[in-house]
Amino acid sequence: MGTVRTVLGDIDASHMGFTLPHEHLLTRPVDAVLKTPDEILMMDSVDAAVKILQDFKDAGGQTFVEMTPKTHGRNTPGMVRASREVGAHVIATTGFISQKLGIPTNIEYIAINILVDEMIQDVMVGMDGTEHKAGVIKAGTSYMRITSGEEKVLRAAARAAIETGAPLHTHTDVGTMGLEQIEIAKQEGLDPARMILAHVDRNPDLWYHRKMLQQGVYLIYDGPGKAKYYPDSVRVELLHQLVADGFEHKLMLSNDIGKRSYHPAYGGGPGHRWLICNFLPRLLDQGFSSETIQNFMVHNPAEIYSFAK
Repeated sequence: MGTVRTVLGDIDASHMGFTLPHEHLLTRPVDAVLKTPDEILMMDSVDAAVKILQDFKDAGGQTFVEMTPKTHGRNTPGMVRASREVGAHVIATTGFISQKLGIPTNIEYIAINILVDEMIQDVMVGMDGTEHKAGVIKAGTSYMRITSGEEKVLRAAARAAIETGAPLHTHTDVGTMGLEQIEIAKQEGLDPARMILAHVDRNPDLWYHRKMLQQGVYLIYDGPGKAKYYPDSVRVELLHQLVADGFEHKLMLSNDIGKRSYHPAYGGGPGHRWLICNFLPRLLDQGFSSETIQNFMVHNPAEIYSFAK
């Protein structure tokens, strides 16, 4: 295994342990105040972040991949404090999400090399004027389309991933545009095996997931428990099929709970324990081996979040 970059420094990937590969600890999006109180996206309390990370660790977690970029409220000192106090690894991100979630409004006037250099700076030197570095690069696209700004960011992120060796991790809106993202990254010379696509289970299309996996990418199912979209039985069946197809080593599971209403630390719930204490036992009950779950939660994250040599 290789080296993984956390906010407290580089570690051997074998030390990652149980990992949630797409989460949010601290956020402050500019439009958060427009949301209703119980659905507010702003998670800006460092004290609450410490409690969230502690709850994750108490349930058996060891590494927390924090996918909040700067324009969505990345809080480098807060992540560092939480990681130090709790004793859990935190991997931070550079880059952007999608057009509506924080790409600069003047993106068309920003040279792509400026974007690349900023991402490289965050990974190789430090984020937000600190010595604490990002360990993953983020880009994202809109629902059923890719804006010109999103394409520029995605190309910049692919170039920065090649330059630094960090993995490229993308946001897909309702699980769409995954194949298109892969094609753009390939045009920039990025090996799809260095690419992670999140939220794909929001679009539970087995054929589509197979096509993406056949390109060599990693997929994250980060919707378990969110019954408002569809029941977990759909996710379980998709996972059964993809494991049978031979893609066990390319799949990961997470929560992606970036709202106050999901966290006990903000008076909500169920927090990160739900995946650990409810969904994973269900997988065991429905025929998945403990080895397969170890691959989803330990070995696969350790492989893809390791920096390329």
